[in-house]
Amino acid sequence: MIKISLEEFLKINKNDLSGKTICFGTDTVYGIGVMVDQNIKKGLDKIYLMKQRDLSKPLAILAPNIESFIDSVNIYNQDTYNLMKLWPGALTLIFSKKDERYDIVTNLNTIGFRIPNCDVALTILNYLGLMATTSVNLSGEEPLNDINLIATRFNNFIDYLITDSVVNSTISSTVVDVSSEQTKVIRKGDLLV
Repeated sequence: MIKISLEEFLKINKNDLSGKTICFGTDTVYGIGVMVDQNIKKGLDKIYLMKQRDLSKPLAILAPNIESFIDSVNIYNQDTYNLMKLWPGALTLIFSKKDERYDIVTNLNTIGFRIPNCDVALTILNYLGLMATTSVNLSGEEPLNDINLIATRFNNFIDYLITDSVVNSTISSTVVDVSSEQTKVIRKGDLLV
């Protein structure tokens, strides 16, 4: 694991970060992610191993903006557009996917996207693009939000740990399923919808 400031991290060539697991703070909880590119499987394997997570449970995708993914999902109603106005923020929307490039992230017909309201996270996403991410913890346990504890417990699974501090809520995002005409809240977080 390399502990690194955001400023130093941004000096690394983007191609050298392909397939690498990157841990950073967001507006909710600390996340670990990998760029959505041709080497994504390498990072995904490491994340699933770290979390001891069931391979049938997909990761969500953090995005720098709506334009970065809007063409790859189906939108069925105005409610979805209204929910997207709450971004950036602690809201994950599960869409019906129409793009095969996400099949490596999820074998389902749906995929979750979120745009975090956090300068550190958005700076990383603007540099690297879409990232498949999840919270830093063992599956079923509470997410970790202390970088020293994260470094101690998951040192062998994280390639880069961004050390810039963030103001986060420590509560995971609200999750809403918008993959059909019927909008359904899956998980309640700080953000009420």
